[in-house]
Amino acid sequence: MRLGSSRERLIVGFWKEGGLKSFSVNFAYNLVRKDKEVDSSPIFCKLWRCKAVPSAVLTAWRLMENKLATRVNLSKRGVLVDSSICCLCGKEEESCKHLFFDCSFARRVWCLCYRWLGVLFVSHIEPKINFDQFRMSLSSETVNIVWNTIWVGVVSELWNHRNNIFFKRGVVDAFEVFALVQVKVWSWVSTNFRTASFSFSDWCLEPKVCMRLVA
Repeated sequence: MRLGSSRERLIVGFWKEGGLKSFSVNFAYNLVRKDKEVDSSPIFCKLWRCKAVPSAVLTAWRLMENKLATRVNLSKRGVLVDSSICCLCGKEEESCKHLFFDCSFARRVWCLCYRWLGVLFVSHIEPKINFDQFRMSLSSETVNIVWNTIWVGVVSELWNHRNNIFFKRGVVDAFEVFALVQVKVWSWVSTNFRTASFSFSDWCLEPKVCMRLVA
């Protein structure tokens, strides 16, 4: 994962500096060093501890770094797109912040998640801040790893659903996204914690009680 992020920074650096002719060993070294510093920041350390599958964690990392191929990002990179409008709500431009946190569809998914967890949040549209706020105060580190894993599950399924709509002309369905989040996070937690012996039905009915069992 770190190697991939270094390569991406090199490529972006080449673009900004005018192509491969501007490459130097010192330039590459500085980019790799900066990449290592970013990967070891407190936010990313929390992300790497999540118990989600690598592809979901990678999606979350790309979201935080604004590297996902949203319509706005594609347009900025010179890729021709038929429209920059969000394919989930059809109202605003599809930027990372909008697609995952400000889109009316995304907000419905988050609201379903909050209701399930029995909490109220004032969500920030900045991905890193949103992730950092998605936790339970006065809870153990293990419980908050589960909370962070739920966050990763939500953003990865929102991205999967967006791609299903974009490439396969699927049907927009917030309940489907939320149900998949419940299933996938339960499977990740059950697999990675020895004390997570609760059933899926218990997970759906009493998620916070189940979280205390893995603490």
